[in-house]
Amino acid sequence: MLNLSQLRVAVAAGKQRFDLIRKKHPDLKAYLVLSLPGGQVDIDSSPREILAELSRMVVDDAAKAGALELMSRLERLEWQAKAEPEKERLAKQLDQLALRLRYDAKCQVEIRFKDLNYELIWKLQQDDLVDRNLTPQTKASIRIVLGTISRFAGV
Repeated sequence: MLNLSQLRVAVAAGKQRFDLIRKKHPDLKAYLVLSLPGGQVDIDSSPREILAELSRMVVDDAAKAGALELMSRLERLEWQAKAEPEKERLAKQLDQLALRLRYDAKCQVEIRFKDLNYELIWKLQQDDLVDRNLTPQTKASIRIVLGTISRFAGV
């Protein structure tokens, strides 16, 4: 499990690795995501976006349950134009609770392609900057994994 500051360290390290890959392969047109089987979020997603789009990435505990409840209440208030003070209060509570969320250490930093260049993808599969144990080593796959967030966070 990683806390928010460890997740931020992992994201920064993943982006650094991606920058090195782009320098080696300047024709690469891609972006990074955080991924678990069956879902993904943009690497720069906030805790709130992670909860909304890939809640499995957040470890089930009281903080997650509370955050999901606050998000649900905020969504209901979106329909009420006069509820601005209440929305602000709930948003602040959610931001505070986000600091207590824990993230699944097995979540992976992966490359997603804007343009599929199969020759380049096959080169990336063999690149030392890619986690070759997590990246399928087959021409049938376009999945490129840089590593897990726990590895990037150094935990």
